Amino acid sequence: MDYDSTLSEARKAIDGLSDNTVFEVKDLFEGTKWNKYPKGERIGFGRYFSNKVRNGCIKGIVRLERGKDNHTRYQKI
Repeated sequence: MDYDSTLSEARKAIDGLSDNTVFEVKDLFEGTKWNKYPKGERIGFGRYFSNKVRNGCIKGIVRLERGKDNHTRYQKI
């Protein structure tokens, strides 16, 4: 998985979200594309995405608490 190109794809999906939308990283990918990545790569990209949000590299997104499934949730503001 190329994290930078995957991040570009995620940013395009974020642009299409309405304000105040709560989402998980996997929600940013159409159909079964997310599930086609090996589990280790999905976890790695999730960390990468989270760090980008924390460092302010992805504007207009705030990190929320983890859901019951232990997935980090985000909100577009």
